[in-house]
Amino acid sequence: MGFFTDEYGDISFGKVGTALVLGLTLTIGYCGKSCNEKEYSRGVRVGVINKFANKGFFWKTYEGQMALEGIVSTGESTGANVWDFSLDAQARHGEKVADLAKQLDNYAQSSTKVRVTYREPWKAWPWRSETDYLVQKVEPAPPKPKQ
Repeated sequence: MGFFTDEYGDISFGKVGTALVLGLTLTIGYCGKSCNEKEYSRGVRVGVINKFANKGFFWKTYEGQMALEGIVSTGESTGANVWDFSLDAQARHGEKVADLAKQLDNYAQSSTKVRVTYREPWKAWPWRSETDYLVQKVEPAPPKPKQ
């Protein structure tokens, strides 16, 4: 009589199902934690914040949109290159979420050109942020040197 069989030697699908659910749950949990912790990229972007909000039904996250420098031309239309970003609700790298949110909101209202430093994990949990681009720091962009 093995672990997956009953006292008559027949396979117990309840035990098999329980083992599969437990194994799947542990695997998903481990992979999710690993992907959420590992840094995929980091960088800097420059542009103007054109949207910033605290949104969500079940958990509120700070989400924003920035018009990047440069123009993208696609056939018949020309427009700005837009980048979506979030603030890390869990503040895993020491950033102060409330201060960053206030700064970003002020820059959005004044249409100030800013320089944003961000990190990108492999995948962020939905209660952490809506996007995978997590803002760490924001500051006014230095002016371009005149040529």
